[in-house]
Amino acid sequence: VVSTQSTKQWYQRRVRGANPNEKKVVECRHDWHQTGDQVNFTVYAKKVHPDQCIIKCNPVKIEVEIVFGDNQVFAFNKVLAGIIDPEKSKVTFSTAKVEVSMRKAEFVAWPSTFVL
Repeated sequence: VVSTQSTKQWYQRRVRGANPNEKKVVECRHDWHQTGDQVNFTVYAKKVHPDQCIIKCNPVKIEVEIVFGDNQVFAFNKVLAGIIDPEKSKVTFSTAKVEVSMRKAEFVAWPSTFVL
């Protein structure tokens, strides 16, 4: 049995006083790939505001809210195909993308039909 109650959150919620109604929800190109012990989820967005992003995961779910550009936001929530170790996972911001590297709890390939 996997507990879904412990959640790793890398970045705090939006800056206080920000009005979430002012953000424009948009789609971003995103993809994923896996190695033996990692699953990498990448969102391609320019001018990301890391201090306003929310990126959370627990052993079986990922939640992402990326604020970028001129007050645009990309939101994504998904139940994962396998179990991860949130404490050994990390987030990396660069100029053109945000990458969430999740460490698998088990050294097992996720199904190729799984879409993240």
